[in-house]
Amino acid sequence: MFPVRVGLALGGGAARGLAHLGVVETLCAAGIPVQVVAGTSMGALVGAMFAQKADATSMLADATRFLRSPEFRQARIHRLQRETAGEKSVLDAVSRYISRGRVLASTVTRPSVLDAEDLYELLGFFVDDRDIRSLHVPFFAVAADLRTGEEVILDRGPVIDAVAASSAVPGAFPPIVVGGRECVDGGVVNMVPVSVLRDMDLDYVIASNVSHELPVPADAMKALATHFRTHEITKRTLTRLQVRFADAVITPQIGQIHWADFTKSDEVIEAGRLAARGAIDTIHRDLKRLGRRPRFWRKPRRIPPEHGIVPPMSPLPSPAIEAAPADATEPSTEELDL
Repeated sequence: MFPVRVGLALGGGAARGLAHLGVVETLCAAGIPVQVVAGTSMGALVGAMFAQKADATSMLADATRFLRSPEFRQARIHRLQRETAGEKSVLDAVSRYISRGRVLASTVTRPSVLDAEDLYELLGFFVDDRDIRSLHVPFFAVAADLRTGEEVILDRGPVIDAVAASSAVPGAFPPIVVGGRECVDGGVVNMVPVSVLRDMDLDYVIASNVSHELPVPADAMKALATHFRTHEITKRTLTRLQVRFADAVITPQIGQIHWADFTKSDEVIEAGRLAARGAIDTIHRDLKRLGRRPRFWRKPRRIPPEHGIVPPMSPLPSPAIEAAPADATEPSTEELDL
């Protein structure tokens, strides 16, 4: 058998992204060779934690220990859950703030509900300031340039800065400046960064998608609620398009857990394990088929430009992995032998 290069794309989802911990743990326990990780928002945090040690068991132990600690219970992130109870997404929370008139106090006079220091304090328990290029596993964090609207791929510099930029939920946290660019949560442009990995020299891409289910709307929706709901529909449609180009998609069944509710961590992590276990046999079978051919005989699957996914705009091109040729096209299923 010949080696197969596998990439893992971890999507955004705030507290729901804790399911990625169970996904990564299960993939590693099953011997799936994850060699590159790309993450958005909470997916970037979990991806960075794994890349720091390349040890899923240690990563999970560190995360669960902190989530149960007094320090975490006192973190200001819990203010978001208390003040937006019942809201299933950040956009719902913003809508509620405005409808209560809190926009005058919380979103006009301040750039965000919480400060950058609050975000860094929280992330500091999980990741440090070592350079991304020194990690055990190649890692890429996805953020959005607030000024230009472009996707920014962070592949060097302090890990904590990249994760903070990828996790800076607009309105909840202020933009994080990295490389001279004002960055906000990567979910604005790429909720599940499959496209980032498809531009690399990889044979197989696994996606973990923790996007929430679209809740049943009220019988009589007000104008603002209708506006934000249509935005959520657009985001879900884009996410479905993005994950179509993964070879395997793992979708933990988390239900309608609040986006800022970290108290159900055990339940969410277990949902990630269960979803990954359901995909293991298929992934093993696919990798076995790919491994029958030498790498130079394989034609990597690419995202063709006609599908309308804009190529990422990064000020920090990666030297570690060669980008795909600009004229690369998507092979057929027969060519992939999947």
